[in-house]
Amino acid sequence: MFDPITSAIIASAPALSGLDLDDLPKRLTQAFSEIVAARIELRGQKRDEPPEALVRTIREMQRLASAHESYVALLPDRDNRSAAAFVAASAHQVCLSGTYKPDGYVSYLDGASLSAEVCASLLFLIAEAHADAAECAKRISAPTDPDRAVEAALLNAIRWLCLGRVHLIAAITVPELPIYAESGDTAVSALYLELLRGVKNLALRIQRRTDLPLEVGGVELSANFFNRVKQLSIGQLDDIFGTGDPVFSLFPGPLHLANLLLAVDRDLVGSALSRIPTPDQVPDQDWWRIVKRMSGGRPFLWRNHMAAIDSGYLNKGVSAAISFPTGGGKSTLSELKIATALLREEKVVFLAPTHALVDQTARSLQKTFKTFDFEILGDVADDSSDGLIELPEAIVTTPERCLMLLTTQPEAFKDLGLVVFDECHLLHPRDAEKSRRSIDAMLALLNLSLVAPNADLLLLSAMMKNTEEIASWVGDLTGRNCLALNLAWKPTRQVRGTVVYAAKRINELNETLTDARASLSNVNAPKAVTDTLTARPFGFFGLLQTWATRDRRDYALLPLLADEHALSTGTTKRRKTWYLTPNGNHTSTLIAAAAAEADLKTLVFVQSVVLAESAVREFREWDSRAPVTLTEAELDHYRIASEEMGGAGFCYISVDEHGNYSGGAAGHHSLLLREERLLHESLFRRADGLKVLFATSTLAQGMNLPSELVIIAGDSRFDPEKEKLAQLEAHELLNAAGRAGRAGENSQGMVLVVPSKVVEFDEEKGLINAHWMTLQSIFSQSDQCLEIDDPTTVLLDRIQAGTWGDAMSTYFVSRLPPADEDGSDGTLRNVLNKSLAAFKARQRGDEQWMEDRISAVFSARNQIPVAAEDGWLDRVSGLTGVGIESLRQIAAAFEPVETFESTDAAIATLLKWLLADPRRLFEVMRPENVDDFFGVAFGKLNIEEKAGYALPIIWDCLDAWMSGAPLKDIEAKYPNGDSVRCKHARHFVLRMVPDLAFFAGLPARLSAARHSDKGEEEALSIVLSTLGAAVREGCDSPEALAVRIISARRTTSRVAARTEFDLLKAYFPAGSWNETFEKTQERARNAKLIRAFVVP
Repeated sequence: MFDPITSAIIASAPALSGLDLDDLPKRLTQAFSEIVAARIELRGQKRDEPPEALVRTIREMQRLASAHESYVALLPDRDNRSAAAFVAASAHQVCLSGTYKPDGYVSYLDGASLSAEVCASLLFLIAEAHADAAECAKRISAPTDPDRAVEAALLNAIRWLCLGRVHLIAAITVPELPIYAESGDTAVSALYLELLRGVKNLALRIQRRTDLPLEVGGVELSANFFNRVKQLSIGQLDDIFGTGDPVFSLFPGPLHLANLLLAVDRDLVGSALSRIPTPDQVPDQDWWRIVKRMSGGRPFLWRNHMAAIDSGYLNKGVSAAISFPTGGGKSTLSELKIATALLREEKVVFLAPTHALVDQTARSLQKTFKTFDFEILGDVADDSSDGLIELPEAIVTTPERCLMLLTTQPEAFKDLGLVVFDECHLLHPRDAEKSRRSIDAMLALLNLSLVAPNADLLLLSAMMKNTEEIASWVGDLTGRNCLALNLAWKPTRQVRGTVVYAAKRINELNETLTDARASLSNVNAPKAVTDTLTARPFGFFGLLQTWATRDRRDYALLPLLADEHALSTGTTKRRKTWYLTPNGNHTSTLIAAAAAEADLKTLVFVQSVVLAESAVREFREWDSRAPVTLTEAELDHYRIASEEMGGAGFCYISVDEHGNYSGGAAGHHSLLLREERLLHESLFRRADGLKVLFATSTLAQGMNLPSELVIIAGDSRFDPEKEKLAQLEAHELLNAAGRAGRAGENSQGMVLVVPSKVVEFDEEKGLINAHWMTLQSIFSQSDQCLEIDDPTTVLLDRIQAGTWGDAMSTYFVSRLPPADEDGSDGTLRNVLNKSLAAFKARQRGDEQWMEDRISAVFSARNQIPVAAEDGWLDRVSGLTGVGIESLRQIAAAFEPVETFESTDAAIATLLKWLLADPRRLFEVMRPENVDDFFGVAFGKLNIEEKAGYALPIIWDCLDAWMSGAPLKDIEAKYPNGDSVRCKHARHFVLRMVPDLAFFAGLPARLSAARHSDKGEEEALSIVLSTLGAAVREGCDSPEALAVRIISARRTTSRVAARTEFDLLKAYFPAGSWNETFEKTQERARNAKLIRAFVVP
């Protein structure tokens, strides 16, 4: 589980007799695996006599820890002290994970010894493993006995130092020295008191920009305190035994702690965040304020952070492609880079692939910069209307949203100084022809580089394998330096395994199935047969970071559950024979339930929303844990979701009248409303919250949740088009696996794959099922497994070959700029020449390849007929992807603009345009969103049939949405809808409403473009200027939208806001047809005041 850099560090530890250093990483991994597997198997139950093998493992680790810890303490100046410290701390950590601590346990510091968790935490600091130190320090518990005030204060100081809360240490009040009856006890406390003063001074130094002399406000070096204790802890006595041999009086506990603290002190200050030099073009005092704020929560830089900073990463004009492994500290580096841009008074755009990650990132940035006057917006949709006059200082949004904003207001990006693209492997082309995500991501990035050529680019992905190539492309794109940061070191580690079964038992079950098939005529195996198909699951764990070998010694076979569980069966299509299947969701749920009993935070990845919710229901049958009481914030999330749905019974979890949830687990998937998602994440994050979360793949996209065990339920997913299972991509599995462990929380994690086929293992013969080889081909790779390619390459090839009639190629062509005013291809050429595809062609010396494709694309773009007077339409078409003729018709339908006095009339006009040719629906909405809304059978219809069937239903749903109806009422508009969870209404709101809002925003965009083309001042009605926002927010008038906006959307549901509007609408003062939205909001506030006066 150790990365190559960490394995090399371990191998450089001191050579001890009988210890194979090259084999040591494997032995540490196996010990960790044995202990975690035993915890799962025992379901967290404490036995009077633990398994003998477990006892042997712990004793071995204790010996290993003691030997290397002594080396660090006695020889602190040796070059390999860091390696020795890491080995000792890792061995301690393994022991602590397998040792039972009774309730009320407190750590200790006495005259003779120290608690193992104290030593381990400091040893990790010595090894510069700050995340491990933080995790281990959470085990330190100080006594509350007043007589042990000194020891308690020192234990807290050590805990806070390792956790990075140095500001708490600096503010600590040093207690008085207690006087005990025994002078020796008083002496021990005096020594620990001196060490406390040293730790406090160390914390003060970590918080300062530089060390100052004492006479000008500096502090005494912490090493002075530690050395004094070291000297005072050893005293030579007279020859009291008369032998002539030297006799010493020792205080081993304080002496050992002083030695460890001296080793900590050597390098810790140098890794302090506060010591980063001020980057160029950044005001010195402002930079100090930023780093001082950031260092309050994470004061230490990791080795990869320091390497990046030393290479000039923070300087203006330096871009970077960063492919640190999962948990490798990309977020810290991105926040530092963002800080430099903000302090240079430059704008920042942060692109994230999912709305969940947008929310998480926005909250994180708002927290980091909350003491500064920076406006950080969570999404473009958070703005009150579609018209953004200028960007906030920082905006976090999806690539699709960003591209939409670029189509309407490219000038808003003129002050852009930094573009951050998290999970940038989204650029890589997808197999699914119907997904535009990678195309939109690439177009967003290229357009951002065009409208803001001076902006630095920061591309982040743990999956990126070709980091050097991507960095070279970005350097070519910007014309400036771009760093390739791809250090393989990571602060977290995962041991990866797969569920297997004993070959002997599987052979028996296969014989049972064969005999039953021969005697029964059933199509599928009956329950009487399947009930007998039980087997005990084992974990087959790789002891190296990757499954790079087929050497049995590099793997461990460990039991997972004490009892057998039911497998399932399948039936072949042709011969109708029966075969065993792994019953993967059931197996995963059983293991998750056992892990929860062992107090392990467990994240289970399943392949669909249906499977996620099925697993949550089954888990309730096995869960015996006490209910979780929701916090006030969580109750607010639950209230808003319940109101939005139309009742608490439609939510995915059920909370009783006392605010308790008894389900034991929750789901995380694409059909959760925002408030449901935040609630489920919050419940899982809490130490006293849920232990298990069943999630779909959306959670693997960079989300940070504290999981010790990740279970991947199936290595394939059902492909509805091919009607069979398809193997998951390597990067999908590895991305999910990377969620195990989190720096500072659980630095060591376990990953367990439940294969989609039954995998048997013959221990005697050393043979394993061939399906394991498929998994090995995936897990033999590191996190950095994906060579990111340009999604436009295949489209360029099609267009050049003249076979581009497919929807994706047509969409791509429509999003490219038209010919320049002089008829040349300059702008289009500029865009395409900046692409990764063009860069690769230049790198291989094949410029003609790109020239041919630019010519073909320009010719295809020019096939769209454009009259001279329609140049403004062509530009809008290129920006929106909607055809010129459609845009012309929409523009004509909305003339004159002053005639549209209501939102209903405007929506009716859009519907009338669609009804004239329902196929237009797929020009203004993403086809994949419509297909997913109606299901597999719908996808097989031709486009005319689809449009004719879909349009009436979509419009009925939209009408209900905009009237403020809850989702249960929207679901009623869907034929044979889901009365339990309203899954179709959820899909409509989460996936289709944004598309409809884009469509509804077209009239305003067209009007603005036409007036701009004529050099006229725009006079747009308030109805049209707010139409897109009204659709997005579910409001049927500008006044209703104004109430929705001013009623604090994040704490008020749409349904409640509509109820409030219905109470206020009679009190609205009159407004003008072309008033600004700010004026409409003012009228809404006045209506509130009037009603409050009239209705006390």
